[in-house]
Amino acid sequence: MNLLKNLFFFFLVFFIGVFAKAQNVEIDFESNTTWFGFDGGTFSTITNPHQSTLNQSNKVGRIVKGVGKSWAGVYYDVDEAMNFFTNNTFSIKVYSHKNNSKLLFKVENKANGSINYTMEKTLTKSNEWETLVFDFSQIPSNVYDRITLIFDNGTVGNGALDFTYYIDDIKLYRDGDALPECTSNQTGNSPATSQYELVWADEFDQDGALCHKNWTYDLGTGSQGWGNFEAQSYTNSEDNVYVENGILNIVALKNGNTYTSARIKTQQLFSLQYGKIEIRAKLPTTAGTWPAVWLLGSNNPEVGWPASGEIDIIEQFSNKSVNISTAHWSNNGKHAEYGREATIPNPSGFNTYSLEWTSNKLLTRINNSWAWEMTINSIDAFHKNFFIIMNLALGGNKGAGAIDPAFYQDFLEIDYIRVYKNNTGSFTLSDKDFLTKQTSIFPNRLGWLISTPERPIKRINIYNLNGKRIGIYRPNTKSHLINNESLSGHINFAEVFHGNQRTIFKIYKSN
Repeated sequence: MNLLKNLFFFFLVFFIGVFAKAQNVEIDFESNTTWFGFDGGTFSTITNPHQSTLNQSNKVGRIVKGVGKSWAGVYYDVDEAMNFFTNNTFSIKVYSHKNNSKLLFKVENKANGSINYTMEKTLTKSNEWETLVFDFSQIPSNVYDRITLIFDNGTVGNGALDFTYYIDDIKLYRDGDALPECTSNQTGNSPATSQYELVWADEFDQDGALCHKNWTYDLGTGSQGWGNFEAQSYTNSEDNVYVENGILNIVALKNGNTYTSARIKTQQLFSLQYGKIEIRAKLPTTAGTWPAVWLLGSNNPEVGWPASGEIDIIEQFSNKSVNISTAHWSNNGKHAEYGREATIPNPSGFNTYSLEWTSNKLLTRINNSWAWEMTINSIDAFHKNFFIIMNLALGGNKGAGAIDPAFYQDFLEIDYIRVYKNNTGSFTLSDKDFLTKQTSIFPNRLGWLISTPERPIKRINIYNLNGKRIGIYRPNTKSHLINNESLSGHINFAEVFHGNQRTIFKIYKSN
């Protein structure tokens, strides 16, 4: 027995020693750090040439990929092995001058390069700082004491501007810690002459937790199950709400005899009065789920409901093939409502839901087809600011029905949410308008060439046949080639944003 105690004590001391020596990483380049280039890659610490809201650092690292090997890069040796036992998330701020640059992030054993773990991500921005997050939770146990960075692996550099990259704030932190600073996706760079000007959006392009600049949370069970005797308790846990592969996941979970989910909102962060809201979403299919994307009057804390007004863009009860758009308000102190059901074309896949809101009308569409409308001229509640709410409830007394006894989990998935200002002051957009001055697409031996007649292409999303986004491009040019290598399976879809227009093409992967 004493022998066993002694052995236990020995191994305890040993592992404590290992953990004590294992290093957390935090590199901010405010003081010089020794990095080494290889095979054409060079490194230097310089004054930040691109200070911005996301990165106000004085010093950053500069990597230049010169003439050499296609895998040219830089590396940094840490003093002790990195601690992946408790810390498993790497973040790094990056800056590239060109679209769709890639960063290969590798950790390895400096004495034995065959011991390594590699991840690669594509930058979503150009000429702008962004934060990339790498999940190392699946890394095999071993000694890792070197960080290696390779931009655009597979392409030989030439030392020019397109092969000059900047890095900053490399951090290894514990899973569950607050994610690094995020960038609000608020924007307003569409042409002023456009009928619709994009004023706010979240594309959910940064994996992990939601950006705190865009969203906050309702927590708990509210009063009487959020007024509807709902079964779930709302949390801000990443078990219930997280971003992965460009999709926001709001997850309803069963935990023993209780349920958890999430309800997120833009209250005190962003609100709107009139405009257009567009959401690409996939709704849950399990009995008892109650997904919703809706607007609530910003004055709700002062005047209460229904006086504050409510506009439901997405709401689904027991019939999973139907969406219900509804407006709620107070009519002489009594609750008033008006709504309409509309068939969802693809109930098990992604669809695009939109609200057009003017001083005289509310109008909703599903996949650009009319769903519901109502006149609001004389209803005061709908002429004030509203904030956005997205949630996934369970049960309740409003029509979701009984929760499936076999329920374990289900998802409300959001690809993006976008808010536009209407520069004309009234909605004149019709289905016909989507067919004028559109983009064109032509096949060639390399893939598909997408061209626009007037303004540059802002964004191209590529989806496979199952509706999963497999590629994102931001060319900012009037033409862009989609290579066959970037397509999945035989049939794919390209979603193209040109000016204030959105066009979807079916494209095929050629052999």
